[in-house]
Amino acid sequence: MLSVLIRKVGSLAVAKCIRRYLSCLTGLFLSPANPLAQVTQLFREHLLEKALSCVSRLDNPAPASHSEGEFSDALEYLHFLNSCADTVPNPTPSISTNMDLATGTDPVSHWWASVVAMAIHGLQADEEAMERLYPLVEFMPRVLQGSENPLPRAALHTFKAARVLGKEDSSLGQCDKAGEYLRDSLGGNATPSAIDRAVQFLLCDLLLITRTRFWQQQMQGAPPHRARYQASALELRGFQQDLSTLRRLAQADQPAMHRVFLHEATARLMTRASPTRTHQLLDRSLRRRGPSTTKGAGEQESRPTAREQAEALQLACSYLPPVLLLGPGQRGGMLAEAARSLEKLGDKWTFHECQQMIVRLSSGSTVTSS
Repeated sequence: MLSVLIRKVGSLAVAKCIRRYLSCLTGLFLSPANPLAQVTQLFREHLLEKALSCVSRLDNPAPASHSEGEFSDALEYLHFLNSCADTVPNPTPSISTNMDLATGTDPVSHWWASVVAMAIHGLQADEEAMERLYPLVEFMPRVLQGSENPLPRAALHTFKAARVLGKEDSSLGQCDKAGEYLRDSLGGNATPSAIDRAVQFLLCDLLLITRTRFWQQQMQGAPPHRARYQASALELRGFQQDLSTLRRLAQADQPAMHRVFLHEATARLMTRASPTRTHQLLDRSLRRRGPSTTKGAGEQESRPTAREQAEALQLACSYLPPVLLLGPGQRGGMLAEAARSLEKLGDKWTFHECQQMIVRLSSGSTVTSS
């Protein structure tokens, strides 16, 4: 089994898991756990962390996937995690409550892999993939059903909200439930694990994106020749609550703050606030990416990812006054560049929004190539 793991991900990753296991032992004869099973369980956690590092900006100054491959790379780790969860060595009750003795599998690892995969497909607005995964997420393992941890329920309601997007009462209601469970998961005195924090951040980001998409749907459904749709008090309250949660998770984490800036800009667009400050927030994600520079002793400058740049471009070109932006031709070229990144990422929703904006610009000017 260890030889398979080493061939797949290298000896350093396996050695890291072994060191973590050995550091947990209080004595060679005091631990009832099967060492190989314990190491492989830690390795499954390692794979989940790697998948999350591809899509979460939390505690991640240099994302594992800084380009358009962040979603596909994460899904590859999750696929391998599912394979490992199907081959649990010698499961016994003393090893882990995560293991199913009847099947010799790890249903909890399977479930969390499905949760992260469904969150990724939610970010991509891939409805077919979400529908395929939803039964796996809805069927929560018994150990999680009986747990007092509200994070699994936050995940379930987040996905329910994304699935019924467009139905006001249901979608916003599920968003509110998910946000409440998410805030509850941040409470307590226990320090959350790195995996918990990354999942919390990912779910909160998806919640805010779901609320943004609902607002965009309302904008598109508004009668023509009328003032731009302004979000209702109910929409704004829920959005601000989730934004506060995201801000709390990010705190002084500079890479994660890029997501906060984007959602803060969206909140201002929803309220039709002064566009100058909104433009400043979006501009933080519009700066060109380049080689990371050293700001201080070991402190690395954080730059927006390709996804963050594309999202900021779409918001700026769609909702900010033209006077704050470049000329129509240049804007079209920037949107075309964003659309290419979004297409590679598989973000169907924002790609479609970019395409629509390009068509609108083309009606009055020629879209230039970047």
